[in-house]
Amino acid sequence: MKTYLILMIAALAIMACDSDQKSGNHLAHHEMSQAGHQHPKAKQLLDLHDSLMEKMEEILTLKKRLKSIINRLDSLNGISPSPELQKRKQQAEALAEQLSQADESMMDWMHQYKTDTLEKLDAGRQDAYIADQTAKMNLVNSQTQNAMSKSKEFIKNNNQ
Repeated sequence: MKTYLILMIAALAIMACDSDQKSGNHLAHHEMSQAGHQHPKAKQLLDLHDSLMEKMEEILTLKKRLKSIINRLDSLNGISPSPELQKRKQQAEALAEQLSQADESMMDWMHQYKTDTLEKLDAGRQDAYIADQTAKMNLVNSQTQNAMSKSKEFIKNNNQ
């Protein structure tokens, strides 16, 4: 009984810590989205960021669907090996990797973007910083859109 009680307390403590961490991450994201909105181009940059953040769940869904296709192709290839099945499996794995890279690029951008840096710069340097960050975010956007559209097309053609 004591062991059960200790396990329950430990589980609750872990869940409480995880909940605090998640709300802290959400708060940090919200603060990043709100900070720097005084500068009109910073607002456009963060709007682009926010629109991409909305696609992160869809990326996870696409990766799950690709994983399901990979597993199915792997099973079929185990039953009746064929170069075509192996090729389609490799394509699915490459697309899943592209989605992972797009997600990672977004996380990398968020970790390197500093709203407090923007606030400390003079107007000319603010414009240059925002232009640089916008170029980076546009690359992330392009990478994300490309990976998502290729994955959707592959899933559509391989969902049997």
